[in-house]
Amino acid sequence: MRSQRPNLLFILILLPLVAMYSCMPAATPEETHQRSRMIVTTDGETDDRASFVRFLLYTTDFDIEALIYTNSKWHPEGQGTQWMHNIIDKYAQVYDNLIVHNPDYPSPEYLKSLIYVGQMEQVGRAAVGEEWDTPGSDRIVEVLLDDDPRPVWLQAWGGLNNIAQALYRIRTSHPDQLEKATEKAWIYAIAEQDDLKDWMHEEFPEVNYILNAEQFWRVIAYSWDRLNPYEDHEIYTVEWTTKNVKEVSPLGAIYDRDELEEGDSPAFLHVVNTGLQSHKNPSWGGWGGRFERIGPGNFWSDAEDNGDHTKPLWRFIVAIQEDFAARMQWTASPKYEDANHAPIVRLNHDEDLQVKAGEEITLDASPSIDPDGDELEFTWWVYPEAGTYEGQVTIQNANTSKSSIIIPDDAAAGETVHIICEVKNKAEYPMTRYRRVVLTVH
Repeated sequence: MRSQRPNLLFILILLPLVAMYSCMPAATPEETHQRSRMIVTTDGETDDRASFVRFLLYTTDFDIEALIYTNSKWHPEGQGTQWMHNIIDKYAQVYDNLIVHNPDYPSPEYLKSLIYVGQMEQVGRAAVGEEWDTPGSDRIVEVLLDDDPRPVWLQAWGGLNNIAQALYRIRTSHPDQLEKATEKAWIYAIAEQDDLKDWMHEEFPEVNYILNAEQFWRVIAYSWDRLNPYEDHEIYTVEWTTKNVKEVSPLGAIYDRDELEEGDSPAFLHVVNTGLQSHKNPSWGGWGGRFERIGPGNFWSDAEDNGDHTKPLWRFIVAIQEDFAARMQWTASPKYEDANHAPIVRLNHDEDLQVKAGEEITLDASPSIDPDGDELEFTWWVYPEAGTYEGQVTIQNANTSKSSIIIPDDAAAGETVHIICEVKNKAEYPMTRYRRVVLTVH
């Protein structure tokens, strides 16, 4: 008969491990986040160039598949095919510092290898058809037809013609793969920069298409269009931009505006891994704004928070700017300890909880840590528009790591409440991260 001692020894070793892992907090979004794929199309306007500087600091958060020069109705011939190369050259000068703070930064050489030239001759619908393929639209086709099932975020910082041409080409030349391609494609367009929006709705209603029509104008685009409660905040001043961006490093020095004027940044901020998980559902809200489905199909546009269709973006603008300043410091800091890094927000429970009306729920983010050892500030708040329950929900001890709420007695089965745990570190250049807890009544 075989000895039982090895089994007993295995059990003695296994039990402490089981106990340890059963007590571990829920994994953070950083630990479970599936990186989104991204293709940027840009007409190279001055605000695009400023957005591109910020974009390079966030290339740790997604997998870039292409950077495409294109045009728009405002810039029918684009702005040339060299400016992204020039900004990446400045990125190269600070790259060694950046990888100290996050090794996921792509090399300058790799970024340049992803640059393609798109449509620079005709604008909008005039550039969609049999004779209008470009290296940029061909690359979009290649990505949408590959075997990687992850969503592909098609960023329209300019016109839509390269994206539209790619979908046209797939439908005409690869009709058997059209469904796969349209399921993967997520368009995020900043304004209407050509005449293709209605054509897209008519021809490809199944494609998820987010149009940021107003939020960006009043919050992050040109100063003469700014209108929000933070418009007098220092983050919007020339002095702030000069100190925190332009004077920090060669990359900051190439920032193309004197103050915050980046019309296109919400397109990629929407998928930055802040912990808000807004990329899962446009109606949830996050650093790229919040959107609602409009009419039939998968068209989304600006939603309102508390009756204000710009609040979904301006409510986060200070944290967005603080994060930009902190990351810009990485470009000038060759040692990890010389700069600040984002807190890691951990929960002692799942992000998705089934609850009952009248039940008291404990919310616990006490396992959260800061990689630099900085003190953390906690704020728990309800995001009413992201959920479906329309009544009032009160959070007890909202400014501590542990809080609680009582689910209202009138909450009906199937209704949801979104609770945001906001965690900010106390540092010269603070950074904020989040966890979203979705409570579903059953």
